[in-house]
Amino acid sequence: MNLDDYIFYFCASGYNDTSITVLTGKPTKCSSPLPSVLDVNYPAITIPNLNGEVTVTRTVTNVGPVDSVYTAVVEAPEGVEIAVEPETLVFNSSTKKLVFKVRVSTTHKCDTGYFFGSFTWTDGTRNVVIPLDGYNLPIS
Repeated sequence: MNLDDYIFYFCASGYNDTSITVLTGKPTKCSSPLPSVLDVNYPAITIPNLNGEVTVTRTVTNVGPVDSVYTAVVEAPEGVEIAVEPETLVFNSSTKKLVFKVRVSTTHKCDTGYFFGSFTWTDGTRNVVIPLDGYNLPIS
């Protein structure tokens, strides 16, 4: 995470522009509508109150070989579906950062408590594990 990621987090958490500017020393104007705290570019995904479906966005920077190709391997918790888009990340000399989305959904009809899963970006040699956790609420 860098300073812009922290500013994004402060905006998503409801801090006002003045407070963020004082805290970071960088003039800040939060977007409207405010971003979702779920989209803070953190290397793990936590979803409180999963009720139905939610999509989160992450940006990843390649620190491996220049021409790396990573494929997503999902280990979804029971009763939770995880879809990663795109399913493959292709890096090269001009593409060092890529954005991906993770759609998490459940159809549980009752409170099932906490869930833990993950997905892994792998090139067959190197693995980057993205932990995923949260909890379900009853679906009405």
